[in-house]
Amino acid sequence: MNSDSFLANTMAITAITKKGVALGRRLNQLVPDSHLYLPEKFADEELSGEFRFVPPAKKVIRQVFSQYPYLILIMAVGAVVRLLASELRSKCEDPAVVVVDEAGTFVVSLISGHGGGANELAKKVAHLIGAQPVVTTASEVSATIAVDLLGKEFGWELETSDNLNKVTASVVNDECTGIYQDTGERNWWKRDSPLPSNVHVFSSIEDLIKSNCKAAIIISDQVLSKENQLPPNGALVYRPRSMVVGIGCNRGTKAHEIEQAVLSLFSEYRLSIKSIRNLATIDLKKSETGILEFARKYNLPIEYYNKETLSKVGFPSDPSLAALEHVGTPTVCEAAAILSSGIPNLVIPKTSYARTVSIAVARLSFDTLRSPKSGKLFLVGLGPGAMEHMTFRAKEALSASDVVVGYKSYAKLVEPLITHKEVITTGMTEEVRRATIAVNLAQKGKTVSLICSGDSGIYGMAGLVGEISQRRGDKLDAEVVPGVPALVASAALLGAPLTGDFACISLSDHLVPWEEISQRLELAAQANFVIIIYNPRSKKRQRQLAKAKGIILQYREPTTPVGVVNNACREGQKVIITDMQHLLDHEIDMNTTIIVGNSDTLTFDKWMITPRGYSKKYDLITEALK
Repeated sequence: MNSDSFLANTMAITAITKKGVALGRRLNQLVPDSHLYLPEKFADEELSGEFRFVPPAKKVIRQVFSQYPYLILIMAVGAVVRLLASELRSKCEDPAVVVVDEAGTFVVSLISGHGGGANELAKKVAHLIGAQPVVTTASEVSATIAVDLLGKEFGWELETSDNLNKVTASVVNDECTGIYQDTGERNWWKRDSPLPSNVHVFSSIEDLIKSNCKAAIIISDQVLSKENQLPPNGALVYRPRSMVVGIGCNRGTKAHEIEQAVLSLFSEYRLSIKSIRNLATIDLKKSETGILEFARKYNLPIEYYNKETLSKVGFPSDPSLAALEHVGTPTVCEAAAILSSGIPNLVIPKTSYARTVSIAVARLSFDTLRSPKSGKLFLVGLGPGAMEHMTFRAKEALSASDVVVGYKSYAKLVEPLITHKEVITTGMTEEVRRATIAVNLAQKGKTVSLICSGDSGIYGMAGLVGEISQRRGDKLDAEVVPGVPALVASAALLGAPLTGDFACISLSDHLVPWEEISQRLELAAQANFVIIIYNPRSKKRQRQLAKAKGIILQYREPTTPVGVVNNACREGQKVIITDMQHLLDHEIDMNTTIIVGNSDTLTFDKWMITPRGYSKKYDLITEALK
């Protein structure tokens, strides 16, 4: 399962009771492109994404189990066990299944917890509905190695899964388990703590074989013999993506010829083909069908280099006159393997097969593969305040983060979602410090959420982070996560004041001179925009709002409707519709958003409405009666 977001069209939500259907509809809205299966009697014809079935549920449960990689079943765990018992095949084949009680209290990871992604799914669903995730896989509970996921983020593959259960049992039962690694990424243990006490790393196969370990994990690209190179108790062998294969070939060489050449060479040198990271060749071969078909069959990316770049690379074998004549460089396979791997030495120098294919192999070093965990910065807009108004993606970002950085009041808004995170807060006017802390942590490999209320791109932190990164020349993996801004939340509470053009202006002169602010106010009022005012008044800034009122009244009537919203969608919310003449009669502070109507704005039944112009083109009464 993707750690950043749910995959579209791959999730089925199934409910069987009235309360379960209500919860299912809620999840269906929160999870993009999910499909909701529900009993026919609870169906709503007007809702899309719903699939009706006639009870009992056994048939539809079997159907979704065979069609979807992720299932959310809203029913009792015992019922799910009975319904799925005959469908289970293996942890490598079964979809991820989580079970939610109809009250939405617990989310249980039931089937395919690790490999299938049910553990992660349970945590995400729990975050969405405010439930408690229940994860019972031994490695997760014991904070030990998840044997079946080792190196997954690096693309490692198991040679076979024959000893998977045996090695997993040894690890979780605190039995001596040995590990030998001669290639591949070293940073597969992501925790800050040392390896579990029952797991021992050996510097040689010989030492591992001599040990008394009950099971073994070998991380190698070499094919080891069962007779004298593998522990007698058996081992689980992982194949890291540690080799680059440089290829040169005649035009029109068939895929099976290239495949045979590679397989023969790897067999001769006792190397695993599962450890190939990528192929590399000259850019003249971009349309070479044989190479493309071979790469597609083994799911291998191809890197291409032009002849000028290849010609500059030192290589160990004699130059090829044929290559120089036909493609303009004295070597293809060796130079391509060296360039792609970044390693000047080849584990297998150029070898030709049937005078049609030339192959060279480079092995990536530990230093090349030991890339630190890449950091990520989420710039998260929390919305107006209440958690039900947060976006699905914002909750996902918080869930995925190691560290949450923000103004202390904003951190309190999402406290239930970040109780197990490292949280760094600062006070008012310390935006630069917060942004710098977040950027620095992300560059050190942390996944960080820098939070702000509303939307981070509207008077928020996104622009500041962009400025800091641009000035420092940082290359940062950053994602702006949109949130519901205060102007939208306030407008919704007032009715429909923003149905036409509007201007948004902050009265804070901490960063922008008052002369510019007053000019913007005057131009917006003169142009008859609806005007949204942010940061209208603080303890230190009392005069600006009165000045703003005076500027606007030069172009608006005193009876112009004005909406005053305090703490939109937060505790202490207050919504008032007044007019320009009485604007200053009300409690206004930094948590207040003011919306000043234009010359057409009117009020009706607790609504503030700015007509879009339909009444000028249509007879609204007649149209409504049609």
